[in-house]
Amino acid sequence: MSKRSYERRIKAKREAERAARKHAEKVRKIRIALSVVGAVALALVLFFVFKPGKTTPAADTTPTPTPSPSSSLIAGCTQPAATPTPNGKQFPAAPAMTIDQNKIYVATFETTCGSVSMRMDPKTSPRTVNNFVFLARQGFYDGTLFHRVQNEPSDFAIVQGGDPKGDGTGGPGYQYAGETPAANTKYLRGVVAMANSGKPSSNGSQFFFVVHDWPSLPANYTVLGKVGDATSFSALDRMITATGPALQGGLGLSPDPPIYILKVTIAEQKR
Repeated sequence: MSKRSYERRIKAKREAERAARKHAEKVRKIRIALSVVGAVALALVLFFVFKPGKTTPAADTTPTPTPSPSSSLIAGCTQPAATPTPNGKQFPAAPAMTIDQNKIYVATFETTCGSVSMRMDPKTSPRTVNNFVFLARQGFYDGTLFHRVQNEPSDFAIVQGGDPKGDGTGGPGYQYAGETPAANTKYLRGVVAMANSGKPSSNGSQFFFVVHDWPSLPANYTVLGKVGDATSFSALDRMITATGPALQGGLGLSPDPPIYILKVTIAEQKR
């Protein structure tokens, strides 16, 4: 090998070594830079995670409550948390006479639209009052709904209930002959009468409150009692303002949301 060739070879070797050193230095600097960047990023993450006064919120595992049925369609009325259920009792025959005709009987209806109080005089319609008192004390009316709420502004307004089936076809398992009203009986605001098929002999458990006078109604419906106080009328007035699609019930006039009789209690008073 000549001297010139040897020198070229040595020179190339040295240049290769310098290039390798430069590459190694460059790689080292890159690694340092990456380490610095990584350390800064980690520090920022730790800072925000553990920053004083701040905590990472835990996931909310509380179940979302199911909304209760809306009562906005009937102002002043409510809807029970659970749908009331009638006890479904049926009886083979009308009850024996057990009431004291020398007393006044007061029925208090606790409804989802408020409390309604009805005064009953056994001397006017003893069999009908006796029947109602018997059924009420059996809890027959508790949990039933008003299946017919009818408001005819140019004619009348009524609220009808007492049917455990809730469609206008139910009863206590029997019919009985109620008292026939006087021919001049007028079904005015506050009167409570028995619903039937057109004759008192077909009385059962259903009844209706007259909320607005019904002067055209013939005297075929035994008068059960009367409502006379402002609180009761307020509740009945709320009922007939029910709006919304009608459910299938008496004459297709059951309100939606429904109006329930939660409980009926009976009190006795001296005359």
